[in-house]
Amino acid sequence: MKFSSQFFVLIAFGLGLSALADTPEKGYVDLVKKVGPGVVNISTFARPKIPQGGMYGNDMARRFFEEFFGGRMPPELQGPDDEQEGPKRPAPRKGKSQPLALGTGFVIDASEGLILTNFHVINGSEEVKIQFVEDDDELVPADIIGRDPELDVALLKVKTKKKLTAIPLGDSEKSEVGELLIAIGNPLGYGHTVSHGILSAKGRKNPEFRLGRYLQTDASINPGNSGGPLVNMKGEVIGINNAIDARGQGIGFAIPINLVKSAIPDLKAKGSVSRGYLGVSAIDLTPEIAEQLKIPSGQKGVLVADIGRDTPAEKAGIKPYDLITMINNQKVLDAQDLTAKITSVPVGGTADIKFSRKGKEMLVRATISERPTGQVAKGRGGPRHPEPKVESSVTFEDFGFSVQEVGEREGASLNIPPPAFRNGKVLAVTEIENGKSAEGAGLNVGDVLMDVSGKPVKSASEVAKAFKAVTGKSILLRVKRFNPQGGEFVSVVVLTR
Repeated sequence: MKFSSQFFVLIAFGLGLSALADTPEKGYVDLVKKVGPGVVNISTFARPKIPQGGMYGNDMARRFFEEFFGGRMPPELQGPDDEQEGPKRPAPRKGKSQPLALGTGFVIDASEGLILTNFHVINGSEEVKIQFVEDDDELVPADIIGRDPELDVALLKVKTKKKLTAIPLGDSEKSEVGELLIAIGNPLGYGHTVSHGILSAKGRKNPEFRLGRYLQTDASINPGNSGGPLVNMKGEVIGINNAIDARGQGIGFAIPINLVKSAIPDLKAKGSVSRGYLGVSAIDLTPEIAEQLKIPSGQKGVLVADIGRDTPAEKAGIKPYDLITMINNQKVLDAQDLTAKITSVPVGGTADIKFSRKGKEMLVRATISERPTGQVAKGRGGPRHPEPKVESSVTFEDFGFSVQEVGEREGASLNIPPPAFRNGKVLAVTEIENGKSAEGAGLNVGDVLMDVSGKPVKSASEVAKAFKAVTGKSILLRVKRFNPQGGEFVSVVVLTR
């Protein structure tokens, strides 16, 4: 019997597929048996507290819920001023703890009973309980011994006679795109659930993740997986499952374990993490901003939008509109990268900062301080000032926005918190016209103008003069913004006629 060479190629190809199919299957089974016992389900409880704006306190939380889960926040989680149809639900009973959230964690030290999870899993809880085996009804109380909201990590400790299994921590820097991974967690309350996939990408940016960049995976991750391990085929944790993109399937994100490992000693010793602090608000450099500031095309770096008082940056002589290009001889790629590089400098250590100011290269050395806590400005209870008379406003029809001098009373309707009115009044954007440059550039109602093309402005008339002095087709604004909690940050926008 004669066989063609193509026949043997097909036979070999088929055998190859069979071998490839058997190897991962066996590998997954052995891997789950090895690391599965180290994964725990986490339940949190708290007495009901329904502040104005709902259980989660504000519209930003509701928007996060809707974006994360891909739908409207359920009525049972909304507060009395949330818009909803239908009959009012009964008020929750007071004094009795109610289930708050479900999540996942994993054991990192069996002898001490240490468990890692996400901060958002335990945030707001009064009780935390651990389920080690899915079929076991016993819930073991756990103490929260460390919190790190910035990295979204928490460290728990349990005391139990159960034999615990710790999962070793790997090296996320050495992980390679394409390698096989598994995720284990408690998705939607379904207990110990295993999904598999690959490392889809590294270095993913995320607006809520300021200290580093995500690992991306196509292993299925759902609400409840938060805090669970992303494990390589060696049985090592390379990331903590943290978020999903609800717009598509197979897009999950994990915090690189190397970032977490650097935080564990502080979490264990003092319950929080000390990080380096420079004291600048920085934004990514865009082509439009670069053109306005005459920064050469192709120049990389981050633009300083604002400087805090008595901060290392101010003491080193850094100013707004400086372009930071290097930290300790390492290139700065974007604002998130700047934060990561500064936080990696030990408190009290120094950082050599290279930046460009109006085309001139400069180098300074800054002594890094500890990042302060509790700086978020409060929206209520601040010192009150005499209410100024609203005397002037100006509208820029070419750009499609209006600016007005407002006091604390008018500012409340624009979500500008009382601490912003230390000098009695601010210059606030009060109107944005649809389809005009201001809307397209990202200017928002409630933004507070600080300067126009580098020239400080303190009145509506000064804003008008500054606009008249600009002869080109575009103009640069530096504005201060506020989040729903009263925290502030500074940004730069470019308007075009």
